[in-house]
Amino acid sequence: MIPIQLTLRGIYSYRDEQTIDFTSLSKNHLFGIFGPVGSGKSTILEAMTFALYGETDRLNSKNDLRNYNMMNLKSDELFIDFTFSAGQDHSEIYRFTVRAKRNKKSFEDVGKYERRAFKKEDDTWVPIEPEDAETIIGLSYSNFRRTIIIPQGKFAEFLQLGDSDRSEMLKDIFALDRFDLYSKADLAGC
Repeated sequence: MIPIQLTLRGIYSYRDEQTIDFTSLSKNHLFGIFGPVGSGKSTILEAMTFALYGETDRLNSKNDLRNYNMMNLKSDELFIDFTFSAGQDHSEIYRFTVRAKRNKKSFEDVGKYERRAFKKEDDTWVPIEPEDAETIIGLSYSNFRRTIIIPQGKFAEFLQLGDSDRSEMLKDIFALDRFDLYSKADLAGC
């Protein structure tokens, strides 16, 4: 996956709409996200993750107030629009969006987040299932979090994964299952 563009509005510290053009940032194949504590670095990564998987590291789905807590307190709407390329030659373009609105009569009531996904075919955005992110990217949410977004203070956990967890993660990341010939071998003649 290579990020192309991310637009945020009304999420955590991003009250006003901000668009990040990753094509200019990644033209040298490497970029960083820098800034002081509280400036919104983690929000950028969390917005991508939430658009793709509907999950967040900061506020998990079991948190009854997640919808309320993710939305900026001075905003009436949360919006995320994430476009990226994927596939072996990165020629497939995808767009994942998230939208939610605050109830005008009850400030604490933030409606359900509407997640949508699209694949670009010719010049048209064709709807696909948002749940297809894992297949498109080739990583589960937990492995995406472990490899792409190592949460603050969790690097030691990443380094200390057990052998089987580490093996499974590497198989997922590098699609190593295709080299697992054990199940295809005829062991009857051994």
